Amino acid sequence: MNKIKPLILVVDDTLTNIDLLTDVLTDDYRLGIAMNGQKALAFVDRNPPDLILLDIMMPEMDGYEVCRCLKKNRKTRDIPVIFITAMSDTAHVAKGFDVGGVDYVTKPFHSLEVKARVKTHLILKNQLSMSARIFESSLDGIIVTDPNTVIQIVNPAVSEITGYSAEEMIGRKTNMLQSRRYDKFFYQEMWNTLTETGNWTGEIWNRKKNGEIYPQWLSITAIQDLWGRVTNYVGVFHDMSEMKRQQDELKYQASHDALTDLPNRNFFQYRLMDSMANAERHGEMLAIMLLDLDNFKSVNDSLGHTTGDLLLQEVASRLLLCLGEGGFVSRLGGDEFAILLEDVRNEERVVKVAGLIYESISKPFHLKTHDFFLTVSIGITFCPADGQDPETLLKNSDIAMFRAKQHGGNSYEIFTLAMDREVTRRLTLEAQLRRAIERDELMVYYQPKLDLVSGCIVSMEALVRWQKPNEGIVSPAEFIPLAEKTGLILPLGKWVLQTAALQTKKWWDAGYRLRVAVNLSPRQFQEKNLLEMIHVVLAETGLPPAGLELEITESIVMENEEMSLELMAKMSAMGLHLALDDFGTGYSSLRYLKQFPINTLKIDKSFMDNVPGDDENVAITSAIISMARSLKMQVVAEGVETEEQLHFLRQLVCDEIQGYLFSPPVPADKFSVMLKENKCLPSY
Repeated sequence: MNKIKPLILVVDDTLTNIDLLTDVLTDDYRLGIAMNGQKALAFVDRNPPDLILLDIMMPEMDGYEVCRCLKKNRKTRDIPVIFITAMSDTAHVAKGFDVGGVDYVTKPFHSLEVKARVKTHLILKNQLSMSARIFESSLDGIIVTDPNTVIQIVNPAVSEITGYSAEEMIGRKTNMLQSRRYDKFFYQEMWNTLTETGNWTGEIWNRKKNGEIYPQWLSITAIQDLWGRVTNYVGVFHDMSEMKRQQDELKYQASHDALTDLPNRNFFQYRLMDSMANAERHGEMLAIMLLDLDNFKSVNDSLGHTTGDLLLQEVASRLLLCLGEGGFVSRLGGDEFAILLEDVRNEERVVKVAGLIYESISKPFHLKTHDFFLTVSIGITFCPADGQDPETLLKNSDIAMFRAKQHGGNSYEIFTLAMDREVTRRLTLEAQLRRAIERDELMVYYQPKLDLVSGCIVSMEALVRWQKPNEGIVSPAEFIPLAEKTGLILPLGKWVLQTAALQTKKWWDAGYRLRVAVNLSPRQFQEKNLLEMIHVVLAETGLPPAGLELEITESIVMENEEMSLELMAKMSAMGLHLALDDFGTGYSSLRYLKQFPINTLKIDKSFMDNVPGDDENVAITSAIISMARSLKMQVVAEGVETEEQLHFLRQLVCDEIQGYLFSPPVPADKFSVMLKENKCLPSY
């Protein structure tokens, strides 16, 4: 890249002086020549030089006048002028500086001095030029004022940011930009800081030419001369509008749900805290409603999350319409929403809102080519009665909502202390159950099944019992559903299967070829490694597959018929015996009875009640036995407790019975005694 030499204009009416200066400077600079003032001004107008060497004593227009003209012109006023003169008296030197000269070279001049002075002032000019370029190109606005805050210089960024041109600002005070958002004390404090420290920095809102109020980050610095007097103030600022917008956007995103645009859980809790404080001050009551869509998971599972998301967006819109200006709606996550109602005077208003929500959600959702029907469960709490902090109120709302779901959904429940006690007991029981598995507090009991012809024990059902230290037996009806919900049913079910299989193998080794029946829970039935687990248990205990019967309920089978058929076929192929438990209480479909590899039907205890006095139960029991016989299945009647029931079942040629008439479930040692004593019913 070729470097361009600086351009120097030599102005002198004497050729000898011009020649001398040319000889000195020609190697380092480009030179322009003018022999009078008019030609010098014309040259500068056409081609502004980087520096001017200007003779003072010239005819028509002397050097002083030429310099005055240059300094009056904005285009040429920054060109440094070095006077060349034979007059070195103080008056002439002072006059030269007054009109704008930067230096003097006296005649006769020395070449080294000329070179040094020219170079020095070109370096200074270059530095000033660089500062000017920085000033002009800065993206920050820069305003320079006099000591009275009258604007003297602004850079282009100021006009870009404020909308004012330089001409509109220069000569006016900086208060032309004030937003009027601050009182006089704010500005007084600002200038006190500026006076004391020489600097003020902070965020301030100012006004653009179009009237827009905007935030800027402003730094004001006081410029002092060598005597400590303030000569100027320099304000440097940048527009923070975009930064503020981005900050606001990030805050919004952090406090709102991306899918529904509703406030999220964090925002809801902050709003609830504020509302609680306000309600406490004014003695008002709040209501919190927690909503959960019933069976929404099935929508996602069957139709995909895209459709589920569309439904959630529509639900959010309907909730907003239900409340209008009367409540605050939030999506807490998944299909769970929360509503905050302020200044609630009575429960009736909340119940009315719940009714509006039920009515709105019950209307069909038209999405794409499908119509969807949803229901909702709602839990309601009141503040301050049901909690003094957001966490407690939401927890209690969740408890009430769970109770609504337990009652079948599509309903609301208002929180009560009894619910809290129930949940506390459930959580305590869950923790104790986890420890019970680890501490061997669980036992397997065995209830005999008897052949109705011989009256002898031919098989038994394994039933888990929980003996809590110092507290007694916990009902299976209480802890089995809890284990199912928490997932503890998997280790618990495996333990029961292992224990029952090991004990049954011992009885096999003692000569009692009995089959043990073990219940499979819905959670176990859905486990991918169920067959592998059963195979491992049989291998480890040595019990043949023929010694194990798996009891499965109708509801499990019907939940996924295709999967159930495939799994049960594999179980049957392993040599396992399959029983359908609680038959008659579920779907009772003849189609799947014929299709599935079921060996045994178990008549539910509810059909044994009041038999043979209850005609309906008699008819149902007779039909089940007759149907099972035609399908070549065995029938076991549960809950047999009276001689009348026994006689009735023998007349119907039922295969087996179990129940308290013969024996309740008993520990393994007592069951062994019954086997050794060959305890039986009277033969038929």
